[in-house]
Amino acid sequence: MGCIAMAEPERNTPARGRLPRAPADAMMQAFDDTLMVQIMIHSPSRRSLLALLLSAMLTGPVFAGEPVTILTQQDVYSDYLKFLKGRDPLSLTRFDGEHSRRDVVELVLVQQALKLGGNTRAIKLVTVNATSDSYNRYLKEISTGNAALGGNSVWEVDLKPLADKVYISEPAIRQGEFHAGLYTIPGNSRALAASDRAAVQKLTAVVADSWKPDIATLESIPIKNLLKTHSWDSMIGMVSKQRADVVLAPFQPTPDLSFEAGSQKFVPVPNVKVGLQGSRHFFVSRSYSGSATLAKALNSGLDILRNNGTIERAYRESGFFNARTAGWKLIN
Repeated sequence: MGCIAMAEPERNTPARGRLPRAPADAMMQAFDDTLMVQIMIHSPSRRSLLALLLSAMLTGPVFAGEPVTILTQQDVYSDYLKFLKGRDPLSLTRFDGEHSRRDVVELVLVQQALKLGGNTRAIKLVTVNATSDSYNRYLKEISTGNAALGGNSVWEVDLKPLADKVYISEPAIRQGEFHAGLYTIPGNSRALAASDRAAVQKLTAVVADSWKPDIATLESIPIKNLLKTHSWDSMIGMVSKQRADVVLAPFQPTPDLSFEAGSQKFVPVPNVKVGLQGSRHFFVSRSYSGSATLAKALNSGLDILRNNGTIERAYRESGFFNARTAGWKLIN
């Protein structure tokens, strides 16, 4: 797993060693410590021992000793730790505050969903290298089984080609719910003055070449000068240096809707917004041990969080569903 790095384990979920995945090894792991003690104490006959072995084989392998690895981006993990400030993510009920944003609260939601859905395995957070094409790397690491599932939602259009490799959850963000701002730096007066669609069309935007819905959205405006690069870091660097005017980003919970990246402040072009088409979902690798059980737990937990209003509240309190931009003009 040279492309991902193990993050520090959460306090409530201590890291454990990973079990071998070979079927024979998995069968032997079916004997937990209690069962082995019982065998030693009662000294069963060879026939009894064979019966116990057969029972373990029929009931399938036990995965309790193998942690569930949840993959996220390094910058998301860093903000997640700052947002938590030592709090338990499983008991969190408020999603506002410093360092809160969509990606951060999703990392909390996916852990809460697994717990509510009945998962009892330990959780270990791992991060993908942010200097590469991290979105495609994120998809690849999970679809190939290097991590159990993603801690952040992904566009359905990107998951459909992987349907034979991953289980796709119910939507976390439903069709029509994703609105974004056109973010620039405070010193770009030209961009900040673009108060309607015609003015925005004259700007230069930058987008990652693997972000299909973002590209389709910018082309639908249409922004004629559209630059493509490989990573988020590259995108914000180009806007910082004014090689590009704007980048698409979700609205933030800060007082001025701004965010900071690469020591640079970014603010939205006022009074305009765009709508991205499609839904976003969590996903579980089919190659990971116990994946079907994990996928079932995830969906069951997401249903609970949807029905009790937690998903909507988390997105609202993180600024993603933002009441302050409700009256802004949708330009696509």
